[in-house]
Amino acid sequence: MIVIKISDSKTLSRVIVSTALGLDGKGIFPHTLRLEYDRLLKTVKETGTTVITKSITRHPRKGNFIPRNPFTWKYIKRLPNCGMLNAYGITNPGIVKCIRISNYVNDANIIPSLYPEFSKGEDLAIYETRVAVSMLDEISVSAIELNFSCPNSKEAIDKNMNNSLNCAKELKKHFPWIFIIAKISIVHPYEFAQGLELSGIDAIHSINTVPFGMMYPDKISPLAKVGGGGVSGKPIFWLAYDYNKELIKKVKIPIIMGGGITTSDNAIKCLGIGASAVSICTVVLRKPKEARKIVELLNI
Repeated sequence: MIVIKISDSKTLSRVIVSTALGLDGKGIFPHTLRLEYDRLLKTVKETGTTVITKSITRHPRKGNFIPRNPFTWKYIKRLPNCGMLNAYGITNPGIVKCIRISNYVNDANIIPSLYPEFSKGEDLAIYETRVAVSMLDEISVSAIELNFSCPNSKEAIDKNMNNSLNCAKELKKHFPWIFIIAKISIVHPYEFAQGLELSGIDAIHSINTVPFGMMYPDKISPLAKVGGGGVSGKPIFWLAYDYNKELIKKVKIPIIMGGGITTSDNAIKCLGIGASAVSICTVVLRKPKEARKIVELLNI
């Protein structure tokens, strides 16, 4: 297993908590009211576990789900077998406020995730993302993630591959000292990952949630009115595993494997086929006690 070094003094943990601790790594309301979730937060801090935030845009973006508005909780659905369906929609207050409320500058273990809004056009999306990275660079953030794979937005994943590659090239050109992770989708062909590698991207995070229509082609999503949503958790594990097992053969850069990891055995399976690290999300929200076991086993 390759240890992912993001700077002279920092490495990624073997288990990474992705998106499930919010925009600042401090947790998502109302999950923060649960004792086991709070215990997990403490374990993450004590073990130096890497946290990748929920995705942030240059300017405030109103998505579907707003944590402190119970009327929007309908955009998050529980599925059987430790699964979830969400149409979060990249709700966030923008990079300026996120920097102000966060601890990115003092917490080496938090990696901000940025979302290029290609629905605004490629040039503007790349410019805004570059500005956001510049702001993070000013506070000495050493690593970021670029989310090229959200299924819950106006930006079509499969139609923005060229935009994404151009964005990756532009950011590596202007910020070669920043470790950049690209988060991809099962919708992406392996050639896209190879293109990201050629662009200079330092690591790939695979995969994001699986579009409902791809997961359940014969069913109508309960979130059909907002695009169908993305499926995560245990139901997608083997889809993600099989995709990533092939991906590992296609690129030489480190891969953070995610998608449905809900047990220590799942995590060990992914590390066993060549993952440099694994990411957990849904299990953090559905079964935080189990998530804590995974972190304690592999990050201590």
